[in-house]
Amino acid sequence: MVEKQVTSATPDSQPGQPNEEKVTRRKRMFSARDLRATTIGWEIAIPIVGGPLLGFFLDRQLATSPRWTLILLGVGVLSAVAAVIRYVKYEFYVMNKEENEKRAAELEKMKELIKEQERRRRQRYGK
Repeated sequence: MVEKQVTSATPDSQPGQPNEEKVTRRKRMFSARDLRATTIGWEIAIPIVGGPLLGFFLDRQLATSPRWTLILLGVGVLSAVAAVIRYVKYEFYVMNKEENEKRAAELEKMKELIKEQERRRRQRYGK
């Protein structure tokens, strides 16, 4: 994804000079977290729709009225709920990790400030 950007010639530039070309990179449109968030819908829909559909075909082959359809519907719903729970746990993990990193950075800043204040105090008053 390389995008070329051509700058227009300025009026004071000589007509014989070629236009300058700059090669710039576009930033990523989606992060990994964004792409993971888009898959959650499929993780819910496929088991809930696919389970009963498979159960319907099994019921027709085995001549067992709604048994497999209902069983696989339940399995699909449980699978979808498990996927949502797993996704929410992961998001909380990432949020807590970011918060802890932010706190650690603030703590390091505070330690540096304290060391600087201690150094200034020693310079001013001696040991």
